Amino acid sequence: MKIPLPLTLAAVLASVGCSADDQAPLCTVTPATGLFTRDPVVVPLGTAATLRMDVATLMLACDNGRPAQAPDTATAEVLDPENHRVPSEVSLGAMGAEATVSFTPTTVGRHHVLLSFAPVGGVRQLGVHVAGAWSGSPTPVTLPLPKCGQLDRTARGLWLCDGVAVRGAEDRPLRLGTATTPADVSVAGNVVWVVGDGRVRRHVDTGTELELTDSLLTDALSTRPLQARLASENELVVLDSEQLHRFVLTDAGVLTAPPSTPWWVTGTPGRFGRERSTGLLVRASAERVLVVSMRLGAQDSQACPFELSAQGSLLPVTDEPCAPLRGRPVGLEDGILWTLVGSAQPQILYRWAREGDRLEQDGALGLELSLGVGDAFLHLGPTVPILYSATGGASPARPRRLSGRPLLGLEFLPTNFPLADGSRDNSPRFYWGGDSRPLGGFTTLYEYEPARP
Repeated sequence: MKIPLPLTLAAVLASVGCSADDQAPLCTVTPATGLFTRDPVVVPLGTAATLRMDVATLMLACDNGRPAQAPDTATAEVLDPENHRVPSEVSLGAMGAEATVSFTPTTVGRHHVLLSFAPVGGVRQLGVHVAGAWSGSPTPVTLPLPKCGQLDRTARGLWLCDGVAVRGAEDRPLRLGTATTPADVSVAGNVVWVVGDGRVRRHVDTGTELELTDSLLTDALSTRPLQARLASENELVVLDSEQLHRFVLTDAGVLTAPPSTPWWVTGTPGRFGRERSTGLLVRASAERVLVVSMRLGAQDSQACPFELSAQGSLLPVTDEPCAPLRGRPVGLEDGILWTLVGSAQPQILYRWAREGDRLEQDGALGLELSLGVGDAFLHLGPTVPILYSATGGASPARPRRLSGRPLLGLEFLPTNFPLADGSRDNSPRFYWGGDSRPLGGFTTLYEYEPARP
């Protein structure tokens, strides 16, 4: 589905002039620099929002050094995401150098603010994002483990943090593996897949213990960094920097490994994310996966299909070209990919959703000059982008599809974890931060509520 992009942020200059003693050709417009507003462009739903917008940068500078004429009146119009007018008020500050716009939003999504000034000053436009409140659990959970990079939990409540399993704050942690490098863990219901120490292990959480069902020696995953994985109860698909691997539990309860497949053939792959990943995996169907990657120097991504062969390996679909995707990957969920277009503001955030056995554009969100997307550790597992406001004052937010509407909106995250205590992370299930010190470190997390029908 193609979703039309929001209105582009713009400044339109009109009706300008100097004081009466000067002629218009002797005056020039002072270039607008910086942000149009000093206030956050992400505001909460249902709460009165006040934006102070700079007018001085629209005023004239005359050759003789005399002050330019300032506007003495202003009008405002605020439109919601569906172009319905929102009641608003506007006032001018002293000397006409600042305008204040106030309105109370009733709809989540990007709002368009239009200000007009007279007799000089022209028109200014600004996008304001109205974010919904945090919809997850209001009560945080604290784990007695240094801040997790890779975090998940089984259906029966066993926490998995960087290759360590713990059921409760008072329980003794269980390290899965013996190497100094943390084991890589993937969870599917109550099945826990562990990759590390030259082995692939399959465990089942019984509710009281983590039971090992089978283990398979493998050299294929011992030297190259893992990029992505897809897990189900009886299958684990793993992408490293060169190969696509598949591990299967047979009906007899034995782990097997069909031959691996090179997924990158020619040239050099591009890198993205905080740890400079080279590839991601998206499940397209029971027999097809998509490898998402970038070519070195490219600005956009591609999704290349791989399907099961008769021998059980995942092989490239030679008669189907890789599908182009705008932007570089910044997030990944089950059947959903997030990409970002542009390296400097303003940028555009895209959502791609599985439709049939392909990824189709399912929404776009224009980001204002003060909004940015944090780089995430995409190689650790599913990640939802975190959006920050450079002007401060607003909590970080996550993007989400608005129910019943082909639009993207924002939802505030429950707290702003201090960056001094380690990076913030956000998956489709949890939002967390913490202290990374080996001794005395901890992880504090908030859990999203199950998706409503």
